[in-house]
Amino acid sequence: MMRFSTNLVSRLACAMVVFVAVQCAMALDRVTLNDGRVIDGEIVRELNGAVWLKTADGQTQFFPASNIVRIERDVDTGPQTPASPGVTDPAPVAAEPRQRTEPQRRAVSPGAPRAAVLSFGDADNDMDMVGTYLTAQSLRECIPLLEEENVDIVVLRVNSGGGALLEIRRISDLLHNEFKPKFRTVAWIDYAISAAAMTPHALSEQYFMRRGAYGASTGWYGALQAVAGRGLEEVLYLMELISERGGHDPRIMRAMQIMEPLSVDLDENGRVRAMYQNTEGEVVINKPERVLTLTSQTAQAIGFATGIADTLDELAKAMGLTEVEWVGEHVEGISWPVSKADRHLRRFREQTARDEQSINEYYEGYTVAVELARQAQPENRGKFIGFARQRLNSMVRMINNNPNLALFIFGGSEEEFRAWVREQEELLRSLMR
Repeated sequence: MMRFSTNLVSRLACAMVVFVAVQCAMALDRVTLNDGRVIDGEIVRELNGAVWLKTADGQTQFFPASNIVRIERDVDTGPQTPASPGVTDPAPVAAEPRQRTEPQRRAVSPGAPRAAVLSFGDADNDMDMVGTYLTAQSLRECIPLLEEENVDIVVLRVNSGGGALLEIRRISDLLHNEFKPKFRTVAWIDYAISAAAMTPHALSEQYFMRRGAYGASTGWYGALQAVAGRGLEEVLYLMELISERGGHDPRIMRAMQIMEPLSVDLDENGRVRAMYQNTEGEVVINKPERVLTLTSQTAQAIGFATGIADTLDELAKAMGLTEVEWVGEHVEGISWPVSKADRHLRRFREQTARDEQSINEYYEGYTVAVELARQAQPENRGKFIGFARQRLNSMVRMINNNPNLALFIFGGSEEEFRAWVREQEELLRSLMR
């Protein structure tokens, strides 16, 4: 197998610019949540009581109807001292979720929200690694397909045992900056381990199957050596930023990354009153010598799980949907309708698996054909060069489908792979002269 002789060590560069500005009096929309937060901004979209709110920092946040206590419009905010863009933080108050009183309607009634389930990995068929079988590119290609089917809600059903660190930031950025402003995007957790927990952590709504597991987000390289030193600090910092995107306490993910304890105090209603990175809380969630993996029960107990659901009907109920139209076609063996976007992800995984299994055939066939062309008389080289081009094109198509395979299989960047292809194309042209 060819190797590119380059230094492939890469680091995460995290830069944050903090700025404040005194705002003049202006009218904004205000959303009061059942955890006591009051969020000011502009409501840019509404759907069945849920809202998309654009805050002063330019970010669009989604709030499900079940989390909203009150919506106020055209509120005169007066001069503001911006402790945090668009957010005021009064003392927490106990508030019950808003009760939805609208009558039950048929799921196919006009105006019912349209939802699509996307398979975020497929551990059952060994096609689950983040970066290999799930990439930011393959997910981004789903957006026009979702828009084509007029989807309002995207459910990422996570079933993955981990993957590559390099893809975590890419997918998190995509979910936060492109999916969340367009769709109500939620995670539905079956099996989310390591990178598969870190990538959807930017989502605020995390629904667990009863058997669901989420965490164990340790980093490894080489012969199972744990990431340490500066590399570890960079990943810890990255996940603090991603935790903030999802509105999750960063100590939860930290306990999933390193062996640090986690404990909580609960109020009289069983809600988390305080969280500690030690064992001094009333309930110990993670012991010091362990890396945290949340079960559905533990995730619900600490308020990380938004709800528990094993079926689409249970999921719709947990999401506060009195009606919903699940987009897609019935496929034998799959427990949800398969939308165009989900079908795209499945084809991507299947093609990646075929390429992984055939890479030796592609490369060895290419090198053998080139060698035979070199040895043949000029008038007889055409057939060998034609076969070599077929195998070279197979490798190019493989990288077009999944650029990460340039690193995972060939040991170099995508740019280095394409430079090598240009060299081989010139070689083949020279053999034809």
